[in-house]
Amino acid sequence: MVQLNDQELILVTISVAILAMLWYKLTLSSSSNGAPSLPPGPRSLPVVGYLPFLSADLHKQFTNMANTYGPIFKFYLGTSRLYVVINTPELAKAVVRDQDEAFSNRDQTVAASVISYGGQDLAISKNNSHWRKLRKIFVHEVMSSRSLEACGCFRRDQVRKTIMNVFSNIGKPINISEIAFMTEGNVITSMIFDNTLDHFGDSFGAELQMVSAKIAEIFGQPNLSDFFPSLARFDLQGIERDMKKQLDKLDNIFTSIIEERIKSSSTKSEDGVGQDNGKNDFLQILLDLKDKEGPTSLNITQIKALILGLCFSCIVFVGCRGLGLVIVAPNRDLSSSFCC
Repeated sequence: MVQLNDQELILVTISVAILAMLWYKLTLSSSSNGAPSLPPGPRSLPVVGYLPFLSADLHKQFTNMANTYGPIFKFYLGTSRLYVVINTPELAKAVVRDQDEAFSNRDQTVAASVISYGGQDLAISKNNSHWRKLRKIFVHEVMSSRSLEACGCFRRDQVRKTIMNVFSNIGKPINISEIAFMTEGNVITSMIFDNTLDHFGDSFGAELQMVSAKIAEIFGQPNLSDFFPSLARFDLQGIERDMKKQLDKLDNIFTSIIEERIKSSSTKSEDGVGQDNGKNDFLQILLDLKDKEGPTSLNITQIKALILGLCFSCIVFVGCRGLGLVIVAPNRDLSSSFCC
């Protein structure tokens, strides 16, 4: 172990003190250079900010901090990441509805940026022309009354399967929570893919569930690269590497499903057979837009990103079950207490 003499120890101590004072001065000057004053909040340490003081139960800690600093407060994480927390329904309404344009863009985490094909999906994309195009497609094409009615048969089929499953276990104990959970997941996937997953067998669905669980697990891990952007290039925890591996697996799954659907549609066209009674799942709706020219046209990557966004809740719920995780996905519509 290297031993420092008294002069070297004094020099190191003075250097650290000078760096701390410079950091505090820069932080103070940046917050008082004519910009509006920031809300109150706890003092932060140099370099790491308030990161060492965060507990596992953030919702409880934020409630206690709100009792101390008021319904809106700030803290720093990492070198320069400013976080503002609001803690009342009135402030949440002002942020997500009255001032939604001003607060709609937030920094993407490394994991979210990777899994969303660089922010090309509806949840992660910044509020720009690309997001407005996706929102228009989602509202007017995918989630329209006509589209929801067209895929209503898929929802009914899954509910009937659940009822038959329950009746087949008469006299045996069943887990209602698990059955309801799996029914919800099956309804979502059937509305997106219809019965396409059945074509690939049980192993294909098992692989999708395994990838989903890994994605949810990675999302639940704090990443130093998000708090210290200068370290992002090194990927010290391997979050970016691991998420890219899962994206490759998920991309292969989506590619297989899309290719199978295109092949099936072309075969039906050659045989003179169209969609069954006008039944269209979300994938078919998006593929139909791919062949159109105009402002609502989509490429394959955008379709994959939208599919991932559509089944994101299903991926999170399936992945978190058994992991004990709670994932809060980016949401533009409603929140009662959140960081921005």
